[in-house]
Amino acid sequence: MNINELIQRARFTVLIGKNGAGKSSLLRTLSSGVNSSIKYVSPERGGTLKYDPNVDNNIASNPDWTRQTRQTNRFDQFRQQSAALFRNLELSVLREIARNRASKEDFNTTLETISALLPAVKLVSSNSGFAVQSKAGNPVDENSLSSGESELIALAIEVLVFAYQLGTEKILLLDEPDVHLHPDLQQKFVGFVEKIAVKYDIRVVIATHSTAIIGAFANGRDLQIVPIADRGQSDFMCFQRSEIAEEILPIFGAHPLSTAFNKMPVILIEGDDDRRVIEQIVRSSKQKFAVSPCVVGDKQSLPKWEDWLNQFLPVLYDSPKAFSLRDLDGGSQTFIDDVGCVVRMRLNCYAMENLLLCDEVLAAHGFDEVTFQAALMEWMLKSPAHKYVANVQALASSFVTRRTIDIKDVRNIVVAVLQSNQPWEVIVGQTIAANVAAVNTAPNSMRVYLGDKVVSNLFSG
Repeated sequence: MNINELIQRARFTVLIGKNGAGKSSLLRTLSSGVNSSIKYVSPERGGTLKYDPNVDNNIASNPDWTRQTRQTNRFDQFRQQSAALFRNLELSVLREIARNRASKEDFNTTLETISALLPAVKLVSSNSGFAVQSKAGNPVDENSLSSGESELIALAIEVLVFAYQLGTEKILLLDEPDVHLHPDLQQKFVGFVEKIAVKYDIRVVIATHSTAIIGAFANGRDLQIVPIADRGQSDFMCFQRSEIAEEILPIFGAHPLSTAFNKMPVILIEGDDDRRVIEQIVRSSKQKFAVSPCVVGDKQSLPKWEDWLNQFLPVLYDSPKAFSLRDLDGGSQTFIDDVGCVVRMRLNCYAMENLLLCDEVLAAHGFDEVTFQAALMEWMLKSPAHKYVANVQALASSFVTRRTIDIKDVRNIVVAVLQSNQPWEVIVGQTIAANVAAVNTAPNSMRVYLGDKVVSNLFSG
């Protein structure tokens, strides 16, 4: 299938391939000729994001000048062109508002849309088109903007100018929009492009090396990915996001330090048992309760991991949040202070496996406190030589305090007495997902075993 046919099959097309494979050449081929319905935004965009009347004069005197100057891998006045185009953007917005008399938008709404992409600065109207301010409202010189801030503002202007342009069958070609952009800003830009493309019926073709760009597209979006092998390629294939792609390609994964971080924040846990419980909760709730468990190995390692997260997550992400979960073990104090952006929690039971003995698990298997205690006694009569019979005896005789007893050695015996063929981690994870929304404050309820801070932070959604 040729590339023109292919890009008609999806709203968003991403071209991937090695340096020199021909991604940029392919986009320039698509943009060749005079076609106002196709816009090409070139890579390595240079210049200062400042209004230049000479650039404005060039655009006015030669309508094809902008297209001609962008048919190279670098153009040193790209950002000055974007600043000049800003005037067209303002005029286009005002015309659309006039056409749509019921519109509640004004040009400030458009400025706010661009400013929402920027973590530290914002755009405001000025006599020269726009000015840059800090979020607090202080003037910012264009020359002091970072390359990433300048890049993002210029790209947003280019996209919006094209969006407001009249026409049908519009195609926006973005050549490596990730240049100079931190992965977090890449994710924001993709969300912005998705929204604009859907609203204004634009097809978007992106050439990129960035896994952050690819992974930032919303699940379920009309997206196809096209591998580019070499410059002479004329027949193209594509693949969509699917269960197979998500399993094979880490760009679609939910690793704690991926673009999915804010949707599935990391939770530090002590061991693999807790990880399997949490993964079961995520599966059983169909990701209503979504976190990414990260095993640190033991409780002594948790402070080091918590300090690391608190130090680096604010650099990596906007408004980050992470969690850390401890067992109660032999203690009695469930409350623990947070460490910056890391919400620290402690279970209100000895360890995660104690949830096997909460009221909800017993009831789901046809038991209550009295009948399960009797079942434990019956097991002991049948297995007097078992190496853990004394542990079962201790549990049965002190069943009223089962929340705070160490049952690690007998947890599989508990599963057998429950007459379940599922691993204990699955039983606990499914029970939490199914019952955590119910308000039950009985002494041996699941919510009491989890503790208020765990429920409110992990399961309040």
